[in-house]
Amino acid sequence: MLNKIVKTNEFIVFLILIGLSLVVGVINPAFFTISTLFDTLRASIVYFIMAFGILPIVIAGGIDISFVAITAVSAYATHTFLLSQHYEGGILLYFVIACTVGLLMGLINAFLVNRFNLPIFNVSLATNTMWYGFCLFFIGATANFDLPEGGVGYYSQFILTAKDPIVGDTGLHQSIIYVLLMGVFIWWFLKYTTIGRGVYAIGGNKEVAIRSGFNVKRILYILFAIMGVFSAVAGVTQAFLSRQFNPVIFIGQPLDVLAAIIIGGASITGGRGTVIGTVLGVLLIQLINRALILTGIPIEWQKLVVGLVLILFTSLPALRLNWTKRIKRSVETI
Repeated sequence: MLNKIVKTNEFIVFLILIGLSLVVGVINPAFFTISTLFDTLRASIVYFIMAFGILPIVIAGGIDISFVAITAVSAYATHTFLLSQHYEGGILLYFVIACTVGLLMGLINAFLVNRFNLPIFNVSLATNTMWYGFCLFFIGATANFDLPEGGVGYYSQFILTAKDPIVGDTGLHQSIIYVLLMGVFIWWFLKYTTIGRGVYAIGGNKEVAIRSGFNVKRILYILFAIMGVFSAVAGVTQAFLSRQFNPVIFIGQPLDVLAAIIIGGASITGGRGTVIGTVLGVLLIQLINRALILTGIPIEWQKLVVGLVLILFTSLPALRLNWTKRIKRSVETI
């Protein structure tokens, strides 16, 4: 059992996380504080939620980039509507309306993929541009800082707090509960449901999955519905954490989320991926970004470093296979 765990992609990412943390902590002792941990988790919250939503689609062999548009547009459209109604309540109604909007947007993607038998990436590329364009033209093109009275203090609602002489008061935000609940749901969905098994089957070989009795079209509708709802939750959460609703937020960041999923062990061609790996992938990218800042390295290096790490992890399966073949050949020769 232990030997099997050591060989997994997730274990390698875990070791890199530990090693990188030790290096950064030696260079800058401020890294080893509870405040840094809380800040890193806060910065990861929205990425966790988006990654959980898109993970099943990636496992099924699809690459969708429209989730960032759904994240932005569902939240911004909800805010614009409630603002026009002079709403001053809490964020629960925001979640309800935004999730409904996100659900419909996700189902539109699924309809186009299923009805016209189109590649997921092609459809998402089109709808990503379409939703951003729709929002900018019909709903609004500027960030809005007018929050309802019931949601004004949401950004500082902490479960635990910590004092730091450098960064001041910080805390573990309550939205981490959303992350835990949604992560557990996706883990259960993929591991213990028939549809979850179908997701892996589709990613492994779609034709074989169909012959095995899986209703691929229905499964895709469910996956895109989950993606739409999770994206909407991420959008509303991000808006209240940052205290602004931005119609073009995350417009250039779908690859950051996808990179985290792939670094965590998911295959770009489908059939492989886990919630634990996704969590570790998100944390690694956030840690890299924070490490570069704490060590005084220019922020422009972030994308380069993440790209190099992504190349490493996309190459690991092939390197591992070649290594295994070499060992077998050596054994046979002996």
